[in-house]
Amino acid sequence: MPNTPPDYCPNCGGRLEPVDPPAVQHCGDCGEYEFYNPIPTARVAVLDGASEGERASLLLVKVDAADRDLWGTPGGMVEAGEDPDVAGARELAEETTLTVDPGDLVLFDARTFAKFGDVQKTYLCYAVDDGDVSGTPEADDEVAEARFWTPAELAAADDRLLTSWPESYKRPEWWVEEGRAALDRTE
Repeated sequence: MPNTPPDYCPNCGGRLEPVDPPAVQHCGDCGEYEFYNPIPTARVAVLDGASEGERASLLLVKVDAADRDLWGTPGGMVEAGEDPDVAGARELAEETTLTVDPGDLVLFDARTFAKFGDVQKTYLCYAVDDGDVSGTPEADDEVAEARFWTPAELAAADDRLLTSWPESYKRPEWWVEEGRAALDRTE
């Protein structure tokens, strides 16, 4: 089911009128209010255990698109009834075959933005040290490739990260710096 603002009331089929667009609309026919909410999504920054003063490597996955060379952090949509950290661990396993205890994921950022035009997403960004993750990264069915990027590779990757993300999310060093700072605060 697409996640776009509704035009018609799902209760009676009447035309919806904006109250606080795009989030709140009202049906003049039946009086019901309709709410357009963002899709919750969990993203995971898996960071290597770089020592003090060193830049960390970051696990990225390649979008499964033959005509594009786009990379991003593993993650996906939170399913109904699922806790976001559990979704992050599930998505990490689905995309990279790596496993992690959801309790080891550290939330370090959350924001809502328009991803594809009208589609609103809320990203819940988690960090985890690679020492808390089991397995070797391998691309699963949902992605074309999964691997750690060195600091030098990350510095040159800006134009290959997913372009529909907020500006800070497009900078791989942001994921490394913010993720590492969150992990350091929990030690």
